[in-house]
Amino acid sequence: MSLKMVVTDLDGTLLRDDKTIDPRELDTFHNLGRKGIIRVAATGRNLFSISKVIPTDFPFDYVVFSTGSGIMDFRTREILLSNGLTKEQAKKVARLFISENLDFTVHFPIPENHCFQYFQVNPENIGFNAYREYYHEFCSPLTPGFDFSDNTCQLLTIMESDITRFNRIKSQLGGFKVIRTTSPIDHSMMWMEVFPENVSKGHAIEWLCQKLYIDKQHVLAIGNDFNDIDVLDLVGHARLVENGHPELKDRYQIVPSNNSNGVSAAIEYFIKF
Repeated sequence: MSLKMVVTDLDGTLLRDDKTIDPRELDTFHNLGRKGIIRVAATGRNLFSISKVIPTDFPFDYVVFSTGSGIMDFRTREILLSNGLTKEQAKKVARLFISENLDFTVHFPIPENHCFQYFQVNPENIGFNAYREYYHEFCSPLTPGFDFSDNTCQLLTIMESDITRFNRIKSQLGGFKVIRTTSPIDHSMMWMEVFPENVSKGHAIEWLCQKLYIDKQHVLAIGNDFNDIDVLDLVGHARLVENGHPELKDRYQIVPSNNSNGVSAAIEYFIKF
């Protein structure tokens, strides 16, 4: 069956551990374009963070960003789709996180969702401190009486890796999309990201397939972590890089790691350039 679209995650998948892209992977994406195959990045990164690791001339056609909250035409920079929480939804999640003694962020609407206010009660939360430091120019403390806005992109809490606690909190968030991600900063702490119910990489890729009249059975997706599950389960062909989370390795066919051109290997199984 011929491929019509290739979807790749960035961190831990297309990006090597040093956050660069191997020249072989670049050549592969140029070759996909010559064959008329749609090239998509699907990442948890926001647009600001993407700009730090992906040059504007990289051969992507579309970027699904912020775990499916938005879709951008990479060539024209036009935002085709964006989602956000209502004011009341954001307040509900914040109240729960406060009651659970969690540190969390409240992100501005797209495209400014790299900006956020934060609530922190655990000063020794190393993962949260590192996240705040990375975005130090764009964040400020959540002040008393803060008025949440409509279209809040997401709320994020960074906690110790405790799946029992994660699932207990998640069970109280019916009506939301709750996504587990392994921290791309220290690769050990657990991120809980809360979005509108219809947000995921899978929903975004399904929307894009419908827009482009592409049967999802003709799509190959490559990922490495829990926030890739929705898209890996959606498409006709799914691959997990060898460095992917151990809990996922029984679910998908394995390709070489992000440091060993796993994305190119996955693509070249179907297409010989």
